[in-house]
Amino acid sequence: MRPIAAAVLFLLIAPRSHAAQDPSVDLESLMTTPVLLYNQGRQISQGTGFFYANVKADGGVDTVFLATNYHVVTGHAPRLLTQPAGDRVRIALHLEAGNLENFKWFELPLYNERKEPLWVSSTMYQDADIVLLPLPAQMVPLYVFTESNTRGDLKVRPTLGATLLGYPYGFFDTKHLLPIWKTGHIATEPDVDFEGDPTFLVDVSAYPGMSGSPVLAVATGIYESTDGTMRSGRVHKLLGIFSSMPVVRRSSPSAADRELSEVPSMRDTSLQLGYVWKAAVIVEAANRYHR
Repeated sequence: MRPIAAAVLFLLIAPRSHAAQDPSVDLESLMTTPVLLYNQGRQISQGTGFFYANVKADGGVDTVFLATNYHVVTGHAPRLLTQPAGDRVRIALHLEAGNLENFKWFELPLYNERKEPLWVSSTMYQDADIVLLPLPAQMVPLYVFTESNTRGDLKVRPTLGATLLGYPYGFFDTKHLLPIWKTGHIATEPDVDFEGDPTFLVDVSAYPGMSGSPVLAVATGIYESTDGTMRSGRVHKLLGIFSSMPVVRRSSPSAADRELSEVPSMRDTSLQLGYVWKAAVIVEAANRYHR
């Protein structure tokens, strides 16, 4: 599964009352951002990220992170001895909940002056395609995911809908900076670690640019709860972070191959499946972080 040389800009926003400024869109749309990887002022690639925060014992926010994939910020899979592809990322924040056209782009460095990464990853699962980049204390998104969003009482099973919020091939509502919601289904047992990694698969048509998308289970109306009872309401549950699409090699003999009994050629084939690193990995990495 598997940037620009300008100074870093900080966003100064006073905490807002969510109840008084609930927008007309789902809050998760405002928790998601494109992630543009830059190297020396030149854009290298584009992915997706979302805002995740630790919560203190008193209920206040501790640290806010940009959550995305390891390969989105480095250009390669975890643990490969390869030079990073970029030096900073560009992300965007909405400045007002009631005005979706009021947003701004900001740049964040990925490494300090000693070339050490400023982002953190999972210590328990070093192959996890996840990084958390702490945002400056002054940079406050309007809405963030927290650990409570990973709990919920929605029973998650195979065939349950799974929704990815992202920017396929950089396509999205640029006027309002709103992501595309693409929905598929959970394709493996979500409580079983696929091949021993804390992942599961989704059956969805995802495209480049959606790496790092938050993956949600969304229930509207009657749904099955974790205690086996049926309940009603609208529930959003953060299941994890989308990583990549597996590709298999299969033989694809041509008519000439069959006539000549030659070895068939091999062809890469997408299964239209995607790896999702479970939300528990995000929670673990965030909880181990100390500013």
